[in-house]
Amino acid sequence: MNMKRIKLISAKQFTAWCIIFSLVFVTIFYSLLSVTDTVIAAGTGGIKGTRLPAGYVTQEQMKLAYPWKDLDEGAVYDVMRKAQDGQKVTIALIGGSITKGTISMGSRDGTFRDKFTYADYFSNWWYKTFPKADLRFVNAGISATDSYLGVHRLQADVLDKKPDLVVVEFAVNDQQTYFHKQTYENLVRTLLDSDSKPAVMLLFLAKANGHTCQIQQAQIGKHYRLPMLSYANVMKDLVSKGIYTMDELTGDAVHPSALGSAVIGEMIVRYLDNIHNKSVGQVIRKKAPKTYVTSRMYKNAQVKSCKNINIKNSGTFAPSQKSRIFPDNLTSKKGSGSLTFTVTCKNLGLLYARQSDGKGGEFDIYVDGRKVTTLDADYPEGRLNNYLTGAVCYSSKVKKSHTIRIVKNKKSAGSELTIFGVLVSG
Repeated sequence: MNMKRIKLISAKQFTAWCIIFSLVFVTIFYSLLSVTDTVIAAGTGGIKGTRLPAGYVTQEQMKLAYPWKDLDEGAVYDVMRKAQDGQKVTIALIGGSITKGTISMGSRDGTFRDKFTYADYFSNWWYKTFPKADLRFVNAGISATDSYLGVHRLQADVLDKKPDLVVVEFAVNDQQTYFHKQTYENLVRTLLDSDSKPAVMLLFLAKANGHTCQIQQAQIGKHYRLPMLSYANVMKDLVSKGIYTMDELTGDAVHPSALGSAVIGEMIVRYLDNIHNKSVGQVIRKKAPKTYVTSRMYKNAQVKSCKNINIKNSGTFAPSQKSRIFPDNLTSKKGSGSLTFTVTCKNLGLLYARQSDGKGGEFDIYVDGRKVTTLDADYPEGRLNNYLTGAVCYSSKVKKSHTIRIVKNKKSAGSELTIFGVLVSG
């Protein structure tokens, strides 16, 4: 009798634990399905906490972090005053994978109990400093993206949220070219000219090999007198003086480690503290110029979904869902391609997948019957099967309807191409 009773109790306990486990699993599963890039905290003092980094950056290195003079910190200061009053404040960050939250495994990462990104430290400062504010954060970081794609997705990913402050980070993913200088400036100008007139801060990071677009992007920042911060300068100083090794600051040559993120985080926190501690009379207020360093190019830029283009002939392309971020794709797995569609614009680009599985092919792009470029979807050096990238296809001073045709190159070894979307402006 006693043995039966024990078994009966154990069975009940087992059933109870199964029910609890199922409820927990379902809760976690649906929470993952409903992940949002907008985090809301109404007077909570923060969601992730208020822990902030300290002791990684010296005062001399802070001078290297922001060596530029006569920048306009007034707009950022006004956002802080708004938060101090307990009002609703929306803050957005746009950039690549570092902004999104990718952390590499540096040689000292084992010493960090919690691995926070610079975006975490940035948001925690606002939560800790303004516990009564209605703070909303929008993380618009997308891995492997540059300011060319950034200016096209800016409206939907950032401006539609009516931000009060926007942090821009593209110094690692951009290249040191006039093209990226122009796309970066147009992104900044679109922010400054938008309806919500947000404060804009520029953040300059760098790869382990020293690559950064800080010089050309800082030229844009100085022109518009925007607050700027350079981790590129601080990282170089830390390594050259033997304070930290590059293996400690980054484990994959691109993304900061937990230590590198803490350095960036402290740099940002101390800079924000410096602005916050100023009185109204100490804040520099200067009107930004209306002129361009480069030229205006990407007016009304957007990423058009493949379902929103006027398809005349789909050829061997079929609807697909290869991207969660940019849904409603078109994929050709075999055949000639021969996708034909029309769009109205001045400037045209294509957002497509580069594949590391060896199946990506070369496809010729024709605009109004003239071949303008060739897309190479093969990416043998990559680790991700669908590495998205944007390609410029056509530019004009006149806005009109264009017919685009995508055909597989006759010499192509691969056979596949996925189009994520069409980049249009003008």
